[in-house]
This record gives sequence, structure tokens and C-alpha cells, in this order.
Amino acid sequence: MASRVPPALNLAVLCSYVEFDGNGRPFSLVEPTHTISVPPRTDGKLPAPELAVYVQLDDENALGTFWFSIEVRTASGIVLPGGRSRPVEVTFDGQPDPLQLREEVFPVRDLVFPEPERYHIHVMCNHMSLHSREHTQPPLRIRAIPAEQTRG
Repeated sequence: MASRVPPALNLAVLCSYVEFDGNGRPFSLVEPTHTISVPPRTDGKLPAPELAVYVQLDDENALGTFWFSIEVRTASGIVLPGGRSRPVEVTFDGQPDPLQLREEVFPVRDLVFPEPERYHIHVMCNHMSLHSREHTQPPLRIRAIPAEQTRG
């Protein structure tokens, strides 16, 4: 029996949203972003707009079933409340189609940044970050800053 081999992370992009083609496959990444500027709430926290994380996996050597999700973390590694996506089950049969990329889109909703800071977005595979030291891709980073307030 062959052992399970997780896929490698090819690409992860944070964007406003993803457009899909007629076959339901990701077609266009709209407004890739690395910084958001949002009006703070009265408690000083920064509610994020709805975002999406597009993920492309290299399944050339992948084999087995895995659960994928994303986590939004502080620089010290603490997952923010509402910063964990619903997991998606993906099975790799060891026979990838070189013309078809393995793509997933994770919506990011109801996220509130506790303070202006840089946060890290990790692609998770079975509760392990695909951004660990043995992998080449660092985690995505997003900077949350308060928006300029206009007085009217």
C-alpha cells in the first residue's frame, strides 16, 4: 500500500473575489491585495471586507485524501477569531492531469482584525501549514490599517 503524499503549494493569492468560468473553475482573480484600509469600529477593531484566497496546488506526486483550509494568524501565530475557513476535502489519486491545475478558492468572511498590524495567511493541509520551513512559499501577509476618517 502506497503512503500518503501531500501536494505542494504552487501559489496562494489574497484578492477581493474570484470570478469563475462556465465550468465552475477559477477564471480571474479580482483585485489582488496585500493591504486593506478599513474604518475602525468604535472599539478600535478593524472589520475586514469579504475577501478570497485562491490556492493552486502541485499534485504531481500527491496521493491520498487531505483536508485543506486557510488560517489568518497574528505575527506570533495566534489564529484570529473567525480567521479559520471551513475545511475542504480533496483526494489525489496519484495520476494527475498535467493540463488541469488543482485549484481551490477559500472565502474569508466575518474577519475582524484586533488592531493595525501585519497578519499572516496560512494554507493548511490536515492541520499543518504548507508554509513551514521545508516548503518554499512564505505565508501570505496582509496589513490592516485604519482608513482616513473624513469629517463632514
